[in-house]
This record gives sequence, C-alpha cells and structure tokens, in this order.
Amino acid sequence: MCFLEAKTQIIVSYSYTWFNELHNKIKADFERENPDIEVKFTAPTQHYEEQTAKLLREKIVNKLPDVAFDSFNYLPTLQSKNIPQPLDSYLTDKEERGYTDKMLKPTTLNGKVYAIPFAASMPVAYYNMDLVKKAGWNKPLPKTWDEVFELANMINKLPGKQGAYFANLTHVWLQMALVMSQGGEFINKKGKIGFDNEIGEWVFKLLSDFHTKAKMPNIKVPDALKSFYAGNLGMYFESSAGLTMMEKSVGKNFELKVSKWPSVKSGGQLPVGGSVVMLTSTKNAEAAMKYIKYVTSTANKYVPQYTGYMTTNAKSLQELKSFYDKNPNYTVAPSQIEIMGIWPTFPGDNALKCAELVYTYSEQLLTGERTDYKNVLKEMTRDVNKLLP
Repeated sequence: MCFLEAKTQIIVSYSYTWFNELHNKIKADFERENPDIEVKFTAPTQHYEEQTAKLLREKIVNKLPDVAFDSFNYLPTLQSKNIPQPLDSYLTDKEERGYTDKMLKPTTLNGKVYAIPFAASMPVAYYNMDLVKKAGWNKPLPKTWDEVFELANMINKLPGKQGAYFANLTHVWLQMALVMSQGGEFINKKGKIGFDNEIGEWVFKLLSDFHTKAKMPNIKVPDALKSFYAGNLGMYFESSAGLTMMEKSVGKNFELKVSKWPSVKSGGQLPVGGSVVMLTSTKNAEAAMKYIKYVTSTANKYVPQYTGYMTTNAKSLQELKSFYDKNPNYTVAPSQIEIMGIWPTFPGDNALKCAELVYTYSEQLLTGERTDYKNVLKEMTRDVNKLLP
C-alpha cells in the first residue's frame, strides 16, 4: 500500500492586488521546485495601513499567517508587538543568496534582522507624452514644481483634459518625499513632527498650489488613475511601484514616459518605498523560511518585470541588465538610488492614526477645502504630536 506524504501548507499574507500576478508566478515556480510545500494566500489587503492593522489584530487572537509582507516603515510597529520573528539564525547563507548588509540595514532593529526586503520603489512622475506635445511643451520634462504647474496649465487649456494629479495616499509617503527632498526631517530625533518649519510651509503651500495653480481635479486616486489611463490627465505623481500596471492599463492609448521626482535639493533625499517579508509564525518555520528565501533571492528578479518595483537582491540586479536596456521607464527609479533615504516611521502605538491625520490635512489643501496652509501645518503638527509618545 502506498501512502502519499501530506504537504506542509504555509499561509502567506500581502498587500495590493497589483502584486497578484507576481505572487502567483512565484508560487507556481516555488511549488514546482518544492512539491512538499503548498502556498496559500489570504485575500490581499488594499494598502499597507490595512495590512498592518490586520496583522496587529491577528496577533491578539493568535491567528497570524506563517509569512507576511508589509511596508518597510511599519516593521518597527510590528516588531514592538513581537509579530516578526528574528531571522539571524536562518541567514547563514547571506552572500550565496545575494543579501548584502546594506540591503538588510532597513530591516535590522536593535541589532537583529526581523525581515528581508522584497521590493523597493521610489517616487516618480508619469507623463502622457501625447498631451505634453499637444499642449506645446517644447522643453525637457519638468525638473521643478514650478515647471510642473506651468505645463499643467498648458494641458488644462486642451478641451476635456486636466493637467496634473498628486496622489495623496494613506501612508503619506509622497508628503515624506516632499519634506525629505528639501533636506528636512519628517520625524525629528525626539520622535515628533520634524517639519513644523519653513520646509513644512513650503510643502503645505505646494500641496495647496496643486489646487490653486495646477487646478488639480477633486477626485480620489482610483478615479485619477482611470482618467490617466484613458488619456485625459497629463501628469500623475506617485510611486514607481505601479509601473507595470500603468503600462498595461495605458496600452496604446498614448506614449507613457516616466521621469524623476522634481525639485530635489542638493543634499535632499527620497524615501525608499516597498515591502519586506517576515516570518510571523514558527509553526511551519522550515517551510516558511524556504519560501521567504526563495522570494527574496532566486525569484526576486521577477519583481521589476511584473511590477514597477526595484529588485532588492544584488544577484538579481546583475541578471536584469538586458531587461533595463529594453525598458527605459524602469531605469528611472534605480537612477535615484543615490538619494534614497529610509522610509520614516511614526513611533509608538498610534502610527496609523498619525498617518491618517497627515493624510486628512493634506486632502484639505489638495481639494481646496482650505488654502491657509500655514494654519493647516500648525494644526496638523499639534494633533499628530499629541498622539506621539
């Protein structure tokens, strides 16, 4: 009599549906190479804030997945609740896997590695080159926000077209990019808001200018994306993460071009975005670590090919040279690596609430609900600092 050996099932949790195709590709390859392990995905959360809140709840009821993906900036929040397990004892093959100390630095807390970077992104600008040309713009693509607003107004004059959109996302990563691009601190050394100064005033005035100067449409991010895909929006400022989805959605509607984030001062930085992968349960640790190592080494070369993210693996980067040569839009984010900074984290238990407050006050300026940007900055600083330890 022949008995089939039972497979070890590992539960994997991640964010964003734009990762679906990539995760399914990696799962298929991994299970083919490891027939004794079955990977089961939970439904992807809408964004990193929802993912973080979900993991915090699952910790309380003792129902954490075996493996979880989340953003760089929420790792300290999760670690403070003992959700990610330390990985140092599993990383005896770092060099062989293509892991570098620089790569692991953002995921090392108090001298221990609590996650392995999976995908990295940078803030970028997306352009509908058909509208740029129709508007009569005959200069290089904007390098400053003043040029962005100039081009926006030219596109706004085209019938049925709108110039520019700044994606106000719940994790306020792009606001961090604005602050850091001017050499400012999003969170200061005391763990409080670090841009309640002239840099913060510049940032909040810029957000207001998107409404007053660029006439940014008062619509939510999903609708702005639909408008951009359809060829009705000229410029869209967001993460390089969604580049593959952007290209597929745009199709042949217009020529899509990606460009660097505007107005980065000498000495300024941009926050690295993206996700890390954590071992969140030791129940099936051996199988889970096989999967974690696979997605962050062998399969990491697929990250830029299926998304707009950059690979975080040194060996994968070398393997992707021909891909980058053929796809110049994918080289823009890596071209900003020299100014890449750490994704700031709100300390304490109220990190999600703090991000929500910055988002809400930013929305007031972007939609034109308020234009008194100096007062908005003061009120936001007061309210966020109250929630910080």
